[in-house]
Amino acid sequence: MATATFLMSPATRGRSLTMDEYLDADYVEGYRYELAQGVLEVTKIPKGRPHGRIVWFFTLRLADYHRDHPEIIDFFGGAGEYHLVLPTMVSGRNPDVAVTLVGTPKDADGERPPSLAIEVVSPGKRARERDYITKRQEYLAYGLREYWIVDPVARRVTVLVRNGDAWTERVFHDGQTASGLVLPGFAVPVAEIWPTPEDENDRA
Repeated sequence: MATATFLMSPATRGRSLTMDEYLDADYVEGYRYELAQGVLEVTKIPKGRPHGRIVWFFTLRLADYHRDHPEIIDFFGGAGEYHLVLPTMVSGRNPDVAVTLVGTPKDADGERPPSLAIEVVSPGKRARERDYITKRQEYLAYGLREYWIVDPVARRVTVLVRNGDAWTERVFHDGQTASGLVLPGFAVPVAEIWPTPEDENDRA
């Protein structure tokens, strides 16, 4: 008799899963499902402000960069396009934004993995720990060359650049311009990232 497929939903948050169970599971739509070292995390897809506007800001900036430098970016997208699987850590992640470079070799599944990921920190202690600590470790293990942590509460951008088996960290605040190494010339004035009060109050 066939075993029923596991259904991921908000009610299954905190459930222990193997990698195979996670990858084979069905899911209730409207939520993001990530596996954190064997434990299922469930979060509502952050479409609202300011999270959604910040993701959109980076999407537009990357589109502009790709238009001016078509020889560098092969593809970029969000959580719907990228699923970073780390079998050795029993983890699976869907970054807010990720970038694949031209010339990146294909992996065992025939996909070209990203070199850069951007996460926008959601409110709450658990979300901050996930982006600042857990994903910092996991993205290094995955093999990313660069990881940006965009924090609208602290109004800062932490750029982590791979240096061998460790990260080199730089922190940028309002009045500074955030940049890394993976995308030469890609620079973002930090103060321009955050939604204006008018944006945040506009719920129409």
